[in-house]
Amino acid sequence: MGAAMRQSEFDKLSVALDSTEFALRLLQKKAVELRRKRDSAKTQEELESLDSDAAVLLQRLRKIGEAIHSGNPAPHLRLLLDVDL
Repeated sequence: MGAAMRQSEFDKLSVALDSTEFALRLLQKKAVELRRKRDSAKTQEELESLDSDAAVLLQRLRKIGEAIHSGNPAPHLRLLLDVDL
C-alpha cells in the first residue's frame, strides 16, 4: 500500500507540474504578444490598456509562484485548476 500511495502522490505532482508548465507557456505567449502590441501602440489609451493587461498577467504569474512551496526540502505544487488563462 505504501508504494501505491507514493505512486498516487507522484501522479498528483506530475499533473500539477504539467499544468504549471502549460500555464507558464501560455503566459509567456501572452507576454510576447503584449510586448509586440506595446511596441506598436500609438496612443496613451492603448498603453494604459496594455498596462492593465500586463498587471493581470503579473497577477497570474504570482498565483503560480504562490502555488510553489519552496520552504520544504521537496517543494510541491497545489493544483492550479483555479488559474484561468
